[in-house]
Amino acid sequence: MKTISLHSYKGGTGKTSIAANLAAIYARLGQRVCLLDYDFRAPSLGVLFKPNPKFWLNDYLDGRCEVDAALVEVGEGLGLKGGIFAGFADPSTKAIREMMTKDRAWEMGALHRTLSAKRAIQKKLGADYLIFDTSPGIQYSSVNALASSDAIALVMKGDDFDMEGMKEMVRGIYDVLGRKAGIVMNKIPMGLIGGEGGGMAKAIEEEFKIPVLGVISCYCELMAMGGRSIYALDRPDHPFSRALEELSKRIAEM
Repeated sequence: MKTISLHSYKGGTGKTSIAANLAAIYARLGQRVCLLDYDFRAPSLGVLFKPNPKFWLNDYLDGRCEVDAALVEVGEGLGLKGGIFAGFADPSTKAIREMMTKDRAWEMGALHRTLSAKRAIQKKLGADYLIFDTSPGIQYSSVNALASSDAIALVMKGDDFDMEGMKEMVRGIYDVLGRKAGIVMNKIPMGLIGGEGGGMAKAIEEEFKIPVLGVISCYCELMAMGGRSIYALDRPDHPFSRALEELSKRIAEM
């Protein structure tokens, strides 16, 4: 099983959309995929899949259930050769507040439970891929997911805020953890793709010594959909879907 974390310095980079579409692409190829929403401060996967889980991932990390009890099969009816099993973070205001007040001892316990979940998902589900959709920035849940992963895809929009934040991510987290990492440049203005965008990608690789896995254009129609569609399945010929197919291959090779 390959474990991948989708991470970003700040919100709004399209990380959740990329995570969901990657899961769909791998499942369409016949792989069994587990997708976990580890963005406990702003859960988003539930908007796309609209689950009704018996337990949230919050319950698992608090020790109230086993991880398989918090998973929901969301790939049924999508025409996939494989399957997608997703775990969701509790979106209630109360749960978000509670997760923000956890102490260091709880955070360490959550890391052990995250590692245990990884082993259980591989053993019980026979998953080929485990994908974490993490919180932006340096949150304990993100660091736990990154520490549990084989590879990290850092999603960024390419502006100065992301560039400065990425320096902290690379030097303060990724280098310390020693995980394979790559950069996904997303929502890049179409006029820069193949032009200045290519030069920007090369400059980023030279400065941070991390490969750029993909450069994806900004598409207004994706923003208008507002998380209501998995483009890789609904519109497989769209340039965004094709770019993600190439990205899925690059990540699989990390």
